[in-house]
Parts: sequence; structure tokens; C-alpha cells
Amino acid sequence: MVRNDNVVARIFQRQIKTPPPGTSVHCARRFYENLVPSFTIYDVECPDHSFRKFTDDGRYLISFSRNHQDLVVYRPTWLSYSYKQEDCHLPSRAKRFDSFFNQLYCVSLASSNEVICKDFFLYVDSYQFGLFATSTAQIHDAPAIGGAIQGVPSIERITFHLLRLEDGLILDEKVFRNDFINLAHNMGVFLYDDLLAIVSLRYQTIHILQIRESGNFVDVRAIGAFCREDDELFLNSSTQCMAVPDKSKLHQSSGNHVDNGVHSTHPNSDNSFLSCIKQRLLSFIFRRIWSEETDKIQVGYLVFQFHVMLRPQDNL
Repeated sequence: MVRNDNVVARIFQRQIKTPPPGTSVHCARRFYENLVPSFTIYDVECPDHSFRKFTDDGRYLISFSRNHQDLVVYRPTWLSYSYKQEDCHLPSRAKRFDSFFNQLYCVSLASSNEVICKDFFLYVDSYQFGLFATSTAQIHDAPAIGGAIQGVPSIERITFHLLRLEDGLILDEKVFRNDFINLAHNMGVFLYDDLLAIVSLRYQTIHILQIRESGNFVDVRAIGAFCREDDELFLNSSTQCMAVPDKSKLHQSSGNHVDNGVHSTHPNSDNSFLSCIKQRLLSFIFRRIWSEETDKIQVGYLVFQFHVMLRPQDNL
């Protein structure tokens, strides 16, 4: 069984763990197994950086330059000074930042018109990769074209950088153009093991990517207009049936087959179909109302409100 090195977990285990037979203690005491800091140093001379956080394993300290163009990574040196209880006088060097941290490297991530999102950082523990994001300025009055949602801001360029923290090598990049992803405090991006989910608010799409051990992004699936591989085929076939209801009109419309959406890659936005992800969410809400609510009058009212929500003029 793997031992947990967390101090709180160790204390809890010590309280509940039974000792081995014939002994009065549960385990042999180890000399200086845990060292707890007991002194605080104030007014430390720190570099002019914006410090983000430590990695989960505590090996790296992530910081950004003040102009939000460069990534600066430090390695803690940990135990640097000690003192006796009756004499807490430390040398002047103890108030210097470089007495406790060593700078590993400084990497330029952002271009001239981009800045690093200082509130975004994800750590891939299995491969010791760091995921950072840079973006251009928001455009609040951007036109909603190409299936975009009206009223959602647009960012001309959003770039995700996959970096190896050991030496600062940029392994891969993923770029989103004219999109909007909420990067503040990692709200629009979720990491589970080696799978990365990126939520596009402007196009109502969830992009699923896989982070390979070699340090590459691999597109797995995009959940939005289509959820499964055959959704596009089904919607296009339905659009074709509505566009050409009679075989006698097929030859008449052969000259303008691009305009009527017969061979269009995406389903016509003017038809009655919702995007697949919206359809699934609405179906989940309806089935939950139908199965969990016991009062039939309340069910009828909620179903009525549900159908009111589906009016074409409403923005889902």
C-alpha cells in the first residue's frame, strides 16, 4: 500500500492505526521524518514577477513576467537556513528570494499582440507537463457569423501551449481563432488524466483533446453541432428530404443545389433542428422532470414551461 506523505493524513493514520502484536507503538519512530516550518521571514526581496502557484508535487513555482509575455519557472531549494530556539537571528541573505528558489528558465510564450492569461494553468501530473494559454484582446461587438452566438465576445486568437516543465521546451500548441473560451481560473478548460476538454462559449462546442506522452495534442471529438459520427449524415439527409420533397423537382433544382443545402456540409441553420448538444441537454431536463416529479399538476406546469423555453425566438 502506498503511503500518503501528507502531514494531516499521517497524523490521522497515527491516531486510528493499531500497533503490531507485542508492541506498544504502531511503528518505529523515524528521526526527522517530517520537518515543519516554525519561523516567518518578512520583507523578502522578490523579483518583479506575477507568481501563479506551485505545481501539485511542489517541484516547480510558476510565475509570469509583469508584461505577461514570458513564463518564468523556479525550483525550490527548500531547507536553506536553521536556527536554535533561543537564537532566531538569520543572516541578511535569508531575506533574498534566490536563497530559497533557483530560476530554471525563462520562456517567451506570447507574441507582440498576445498576453499570457495569468489566471490559467493546468498541470499534467503523469507527464509533468504544464498547460498555459495566451490570447489577444476581446472584441465585445463582434458580429455573430458562422454559427456563433449573438452577444458573446470574440477573441481573435487563443493559443494553448503544452510545455515540459523540466527544461521549458514547448512541445505543442493548439490555436482557436475568433472564439471565446473562459480562461479565468480554468473555468472553460477541464483536465482529466490525459483528456482535455475545452468549452467554446461562442460556438457552443466542447472540444475533447488527448495529451500524448510524446507531448502532442490529438483531436478526439468535438461535441456541439454534432455529437456522434453519424449525426451529420442524419441531419443532412433530413434536410435533403425537406428541400426536395418531390422527385419531379429534382431536375429543376439541380442548378442551384448549393443554395438549397442539399450538399451542404452543415445542416441548414434555418431548419427546425437544434444543435445536438442542446438537444441532449434539453432531453435530459425533460426526462428528469418526467421521472422525478410526483405531482402530476406540477409536471404539467413544468412541461409547459419547458415547451415555452423551446420557442424559436428564445436563445437557448
